[in-house]
Amino acid sequence: MKIEYYWVVLAIVTVVLLLPIVYYNFRKIYAKRKVAKRSTEEKVSKLNADLEPLGFFYDQNQDVISSGMYPWQRELGYCKLYDEAAIALNMAIHCEPIYFRYNNRRWLIEFWKGQYGMTTGGEVGIYVTDKSDISIPGVFAGPFFECVSDEERIQMEYFLYRNDRPIIFRRALHWWLTGFSVGSFSNPNRLSMEIRLTFPNYRMMYAFVKGLEEAGYGKDSYRVIQNTVQVQFEKPKTKQPHERQGVWFHIVQILNRIYCVFFRRVTRNYIKTLDKIEYLRCLCPCMYRILTRFAKPGKLQTIYSNVVSLKDSAKEIE
Repeated sequence: MKIEYYWVVLAIVTVVLLLPIVYYNFRKIYAKRKVAKRSTEEKVSKLNADLEPLGFFYDQNQDVISSGMYPWQRELGYCKLYDEAAIALNMAIHCEPIYFRYNNRRWLIEFWKGQYGMTTGGEVGIYVTDKSDISIPGVFAGPFFECVSDEERIQMEYFLYRNDRPIIFRRALHWWLTGFSVGSFSNPNRLSMEIRLTFPNYRMMYAFVKGLEEAGYGKDSYRVIQNTVQVQFEKPKTKQPHERQGVWFHIVQILNRIYCVFFRRVTRNYIKTLDKIEYLRCLCPCMYRILTRFAKPGKLQTIYSNVVSLKDSAKEIE
C-alpha cells in the first residue's frame, strides 16, 4: 500500500513539474506563429495602440520608441522634483538642466541619458515660465516650468553614444525629443550625447550659451555655428539626484539589467526589434507590459498630477 502511495505522489509531482514546461513550449509555438502571421503594419499598429496612452510611439524608421508631439506629459510642465522621483520609476539616469533668461522669461533646456527600465535612451526637453518660484513646504521650492508652445519649439537633434559607439539618432522640430532602444542595457556613465540645438535668433542662442557656462560647461565642451549650439553631454556638471540615492540606484540597475537579459534571451531568434516585441507580447504578456510601461506611466502621471495640484495651491516666492 505504501509503495502504491509513493508512486501516486511521484506521478503527481512529475505532472506538476512538467506542466509549466509543456505550457511554455506551447506558448512558444503559438508566439512564433503569431509573429510569422502578422504583417509589419499590424505589429506597428498594435504596439502603437499600446504606447499611445503612455505618450509614446514606435518609430519604425529609427527602430526606437519615442515621444509624441502632444502626449499627456505636455500638459504637466516640469520641475526638478521630477528628476528626483525618476529612480522610483526604474529610471537610472543622468540629467543636466540648463537655465537661462530670454525675452523677459526664464527658460529651461534639459538633457537626460540613461536606463529607463528595459530601454536605454536619451531626451532633450525645452520649458519656459514667466511666474515666480513656488514653495511647497516639505516637498519643493523653486521654479515650475510649462512646456513650450508649438511656436516656441526649436530644431533639435542628438546622437546617443555608448562607449563611443552611436546607438540612437533623433532629429525633429520638437519640444521633447526622445529615443529609447528596447532591450539595451547601459550605465549612464557609459553614455554620452552629442546635441545640436538651432535657435530662432542670436539673442536666444547667446542666452542659452550663458546658461551653459553658468552650469559649468567650458568652451571646449560646446561649439557655436551661427544660431546652432552643439553640446557634448558626458559627465554631468550639475549635482545629480542619484548621488543621494546610493544603494537604491544600484538595486534599480540590477533589476533593469535582469529585464534586458531576459528580453534578449527570450527573443534571441529574431533580429528586428518589432518582431522581438511582438514575440514577447505573445509569449509573456507580463513582461510585455513591463516593456510598454517602461516609465511606469500610471505612477508617473500620479506624481506629476500631485505636483501640479500642489503647485496650483502653492505660495509664490520671489
